[in-house]
Amino acid sequence: MFTRKTFLIVITTLFVAAVAHAQKNIIVGTRDTVYSNTLHENRQIWVHAPENNAPDGIYAQRRCPVIYVLDGDDHFKAVVAMVERLSQGGPNIMLPPVIVVGILNTDRNRDLTPTHVTAAAMMDSESVARSGGGDKFISFLEKELIPHIDSLYPTAPYRVLIGHSLGGLMAIHSLLNHTRLFNAYIAIDPSVMWDDQKLVKQAQSTLGKNSFAGRSLYLAVANNIDNGMPPTKDTTILGFIKLHTRSIMELEHALEANPENGLRYSWKYYPEYNHGTVPLVAEYDGLRTIFSFYNYNLSFQELLQPNYKGDTAIVQHYETVSSIMGYKVSPEEELVNVIGYNLIQSKQFDRASYFLKMNIDNYPKSFNAYDSMGDLYEAKGDHANAKACYLKSLAIRETPDTRRKLEQMNKGK
Repeated sequence: MFTRKTFLIVITTLFVAAVAHAQKNIIVGTRDTVYSNTLHENRQIWVHAPENNAPDGIYAQRRCPVIYVLDGDDHFKAVVAMVERLSQGGPNIMLPPVIVVGILNTDRNRDLTPTHVTAAAMMDSESVARSGGGDKFISFLEKELIPHIDSLYPTAPYRVLIGHSLGGLMAIHSLLNHTRLFNAYIAIDPSVMWDDQKLVKQAQSTLGKNSFAGRSLYLAVANNIDNGMPPTKDTTILGFIKLHTRSIMELEHALEANPENGLRYSWKYYPEYNHGTVPLVAEYDGLRTIFSFYNYNLSFQELLQPNYKGDTAIVQHYETVSSIMGYKVSPEEELVNVIGYNLIQSKQFDRASYFLKMNIDNYPKSFNAYDSMGDLYEAKGDHANAKACYLKSLAIRETPDTRRKLEQMNKGK
């Protein structure tokens, strides 16, 4: 019974892979356009939704956290690759299935600077003149883009903002001034020297006064002084680099000095990476850190032992996950299903029933949950309950495998 369902999954995977190979396309996302009344322009976005969360998949569709990536044209594909890998791998996954939204730029110097300045190092006069549109951009995110994504995808009320350089500046600005808009922030070598370190000074004065409960921040700091730029006699550029790094460290000191404000905070210095090379490794570290509470680290070898007494631990773990994420997060149907079938194979029927019933309770609209429970009853020789479960499964969705098992059962009777 377990082998038939596993065989079906393998054949489906091979078929999808064969089609993808024939078409020579690997699709990582969907292009979309949102017109912004706030910014008076069309904004392009790239969206990745996890394939294993499709409404016609084997397992019930789940609500997914959403990661919003600034400078999406540079960082979207890398983040998609990371979350796909980190949210797969059986019982020891690091992330839940997530939706990734890459926001492409039209004028990043306008949108990713929170205040207007009259002069800025490394920026031409035209860009400086357009600076300071950060709050309008945040308004676009809050009132237009996020509702647009929520209307099209099965989103959960947990959002992450990732930004590098000026994008990191905007992430810190959002944390300090629009704290509840995102649940977690990854700020990569942020340009917080902007406007005479205005955000650093704000952080120093407000981090101890305001509550950041339920919010997380990962701060990445690059080595821009030793490895950043080649040797130069231009003291203006060197001074800019030193100010950039010093500003981030002053921000870090302010964050470390206020541990009681409720913020889940972590930071890391990357001595081998400069401002331009640090995003890839920092995004990976940031995602793992932000979701460090998610991994269950389940040992199948221990769990399948007949004398194992920790079956309720998985429920307790996801209760902790739910308390951190702010909404109910149930154990993955696929994970629980695999546990249930392994217990059926070892004839631990009572324990298998505990897990498979968990899936029915958590995913009552899942045809797979009832089909799996039917397989358990069939393995026990309880044909009446097996038939009832198969009928419930078929009432939710007609599938050849379940129909075949039901017909065989009827012929045998």
